[in-house]
Formats: sequence, C-alpha cells, structure tokens
Amino acid sequence: MPRKAQRLVLLATFLLALAAACGASSSATSASATKSTTPSALPFKATFSAPSHHPVVNKNWPITVIVTDLSGKRIAATLQMNVLLGSLRVGQIDNGKIYHFVGRHHENITWPLSAVGHPLTLQAVVKAKGKTKKLLWAVSVVKK
Repeated sequence: MPRKAQRLVLLATFLLALAAACGASSSATSASATKSTTPSALPFKATFSAPSHHPVVNKNWPITVIVTDLSGKRIAATLQMNVLLGSLRVGQIDNGKIYHFVGRHHENITWPLSAVGHPLTLQAVVKAKGKTKKLLWAVSVVKK
C-alpha cells in the first residue's frame, strides 16, 4: 500500500477511535466557523490547563478551562474542543458538543491507542461576550 494511502487509513482509524473514546452526545451542536479576535481586543480572559502534555492511553486526563472578564469575575461562556493534526481538524471531543458554563469547565478526556505517535493539538474554542478565543495545547499521547 502506498505511504499516502497508509496515512489516510491511519487517520481515518484515528478519527473513529477518537470519536468513540471521547463519548457521544445526541444533543451536540456544531459551531459555525468564526474568526478569532486578537487577545488585546477581547473583552475576556480564557485559560486552559491540564496536568501535562502527555496523556496516557485509556486513562482519564483532566482539563480545565477558566473564563473571566478583564477584572477577573467569572462569566458565561461556551466551549467546544477539537483535535488538530497540524492545522487540520481530525477529531472533536464528545462529537463536537458545545458546553455552556459560567467561569469554569472541568472534564476528563480519554485518549485512544490510535493517537500514540501523532503530534496532536487540543484546540479549545471559547466564546464569550460575542467574541471567540482559540486556546491550543500540544498533546503527545503515550502508552504506559
């Protein structure tokens, strides 16, 4: 099988495994494409945190997103998370579910074996006060 075809098969397998491993929600809605605003023009602050950049296959990997106004008060926001390979979206957490929260969102993500060996990025798309901010977190999934 040619190398390019092998990559496509591997990518398709990864997408299916990621969708299955991250859970599903029948009430999930997809986010429309929006332009990110420069951080200095945003009326809010958003931060992403995780214990490391190396989640372990089939283990809970806790993440937290915190959104505040510029004075530090927690505000209403939405969050959708995507998995990127380079600049290409190859998956979505919880099948693209949009979470609505005030100030803090915490979740455990479980990564599939097919994610090992790929330089991935978890993209958290945060919307608040009519603006969008994309937070990026490099991920290298490991087996233990």
